[in-house]
Amino acid sequence: MTPFQQKYIFYCGKSDNINSANFNLGEDYNFSVWKPKLYQMAPKGLFFSSLFAWWFFHFLRIFSNSNYHIFLIYYKNIKIIHYSVVQPKHFKTSFMEENDLQIGPVGTDENHRQKGLASYAIKKIIDFYKGQNINKFWYITRKENEASVQLIESLGFTRCGEGIKKKRFILGLLDVFILSK
Repeated sequence: MTPFQQKYIFYCGKSDNINSANFNLGEDYNFSVWKPKLYQMAPKGLFFSSLFAWWFFHFLRIFSNSNYHIFLIYYKNIKIIHYSVVQPKHFKTSFMEENDLQIGPVGTDENHRQKGLASYAIKKIIDFYKGQNINKFWYITRKENEASVQLIESLGFTRCGEGIKKKRFILGLLDVFILSK
């Protein structure tokens, strides 16, 4: 491993083996699903550089299918306090099959953590794609991210191996995930 490679754990699950515990949002939260539009690269109030690339991947059909979405939780209908990105297979995730989806990245505002929001969002993602011939859901997390590991394991995802994120360009646009064991 070179200094430009990070260690990751790869998890996978199928909709019928994901923990079906009932997660609820409090009354101050509301859930939404965002799909890219030609004139809108990201949901209003959410920005990080990868969103621009994924918008291109969607419209240039680099993704293997059209299931790119961002699942959002708002606080008091104003502020995005959680996002979960769903990405189809593409050149960065060549280990996936055509009808697989990757859940991630996932992020929750630090003032709203430990409230079950990520669990709620991932359960909603699984429900959203039920009946759509999705083979597997993948979740990739840095090996040292204990909260992320605990989250995905609590939902019943299976550890499918370890690997690296191989850096191939300064901005990360061409980085690839390699599942090695």
